[in-house]
Amino acid sequence: MKTVSLFRKLETEKEDVVPKIDGLRTSASRCFSILAAHAGLDGGVYSCGTEWIKNEENRLHIVQCYEGNGVDSVILKHAFLPSDLAVFPQILAAHQQAYNALENRDDVAVPKVLAQDVAQQAYLMEFSHGITFLDLCRRAEDHGPFLRKAGAWIAAYHAGTFKEERAFQPKFMARHMLHLVNQMECGERKIHGQKKFIELTKKLTSDVGYAEGYIGKVSAKHGDLNAYNLLMSDHTITGFDFMGRSDAPVAYDISRFLLSYMQLVGDVDALPAGHVLPPDMMDAFWEGYDFINPNDPTVKFLMKTQVLTDWNRLSGGANVQSSVRFARIKKIARQAFT
Repeated sequence: MKTVSLFRKLETEKEDVVPKIDGLRTSASRCFSILAAHAGLDGGVYSCGTEWIKNEENRLHIVQCYEGNGVDSVILKHAFLPSDLAVFPQILAAHQQAYNALENRDDVAVPKVLAQDVAQQAYLMEFSHGITFLDLCRRAEDHGPFLRKAGAWIAAYHAGTFKEERAFQPKFMARHMLHLVNQMECGERKIHGQKKFIELTKKLTSDVGYAEGYIGKVSAKHGDLNAYNLLMSDHTITGFDFMGRSDAPVAYDISRFLLSYMQLVGDVDALPAGHVLPPDMMDAFWEGYDFINPNDPTVKFLMKTQVLTDWNRLSGGANVQSSVRFARIKKIARQAFT
């Protein structure tokens, strides 16, 4: 398998954001010099290669790959905005917890953090070889092998960070979804397709009973486990980009990942009634994921909840990608709730 970087250059920079991006890059370069020294590296032999930038209204992050002759490449992640020194240490703690859980495995991994600077919201980590799960799926007709690998990484992460067994309480999520419905019905909130959204949400709340009280497994929660955040090489699957440290039923991560897959690259036209994934692709995932049973009712409930959560989140998206994902999530919802 050809090895490529997971990072992509920022494709467009409108004139009004160039100064902000320049400031971000200047700050990142400064962070790299400091962190390289802390890690015992000669920063002078490295140069910045590929990069990825998240530039949203209230969020400005950069990830850069630094390379040099005769040295191992390293990755810098720098959160420029927002500045929240309470949240950033929790992100580092979640990353370190996952690294510790998988440190002695050869087949699954998390990049090692080499140095960190909480005040600057930056850290330096080892480079991981491979291609993202999403890019692999985009290049192949059969996504089954990649879903099996993804399932294996997620299962290892959950097993390595397992905390306890706990009774599932879906009523709290159902109340939150009904609160959104109440806001829509009284005119406080508007989303695209909200009449159908309201109908499906009320169907979901009627399903609370089959999952209520189920004794399920609770582990560390990745928080943003999506099709971009797993990197695959011939021998190793690597996970990264953890959110703040927290614990949750493992079905949260499973649902988040599988819905991300379906919104971005899954075959929505192959969905039978009552399914969120085509059955053969769901089977492939569970061939890799072995920490809980595929018939776990928390998975079924949270998959449907994630469909509606993404519907609400993506409605009225500001760009083409969001609009495409919204159209796909509506197709998924029609089948999932049939």
